Amino acid sequence: MIDEIDNKIIRLLQTNARLSNGEIAAAVGLNPSSVFERVKKLERKGIITGYSALVDPEKLEKPLLAFTRVTVGTEGQQDFEASRDRVIKTCAEEPDILECHHVAGEDCYILKIRTGGPKQLERLLNRIRVVTRSVHTVTNIVLSTYKETMRIEPEHESESGEQLAPHD
Repeated sequence: MIDEIDNKIIRLLQTNARLSNGEIAAAVGLNPSSVFERVKKLERKGIITGYSALVDPEKLEKPLLAFTRVTVGTEGQQDFEASRDRVIKTCAEEPDILECHHVAGEDCYILKIRTGGPKQLERLLNRIRVVTRSVHTVTNIVLSTYKETMRIEPEHESESGEQLAPHD
């Protein structure tokens, strides 16, 4: 269980992971050593799993963003497991595949892909189709992005234990 101060620390770090313990301490009303201990506890619990830099894809020559739905054919459980292993291996090996989600519904997987352009996307899609033995793919190319975040707003509880909506 995490408390409201932990929630505030999580919100602050998700906004700017480079904040010092002193800056966080000032924002949450604790001393820096207490903040340090709380952050370490959140890391040990696996709530904070890492830190990363946000980069501009355009400046790294990866302007094209696409989402690809992949359907693979399977004859049974053993075939499903082999197919899943091929998808996981392909996604791990391909740096332009940013995310891979196994989904319920019509498709088997949804991939988030970022490439340098249509030709690179075409080559990657051909590789995905061959290696994963997909029977069907549908790719949507993003024209504009209005919101993209990795931030997850923590829930918090009232004193009575009832779940309250997230807030800043």
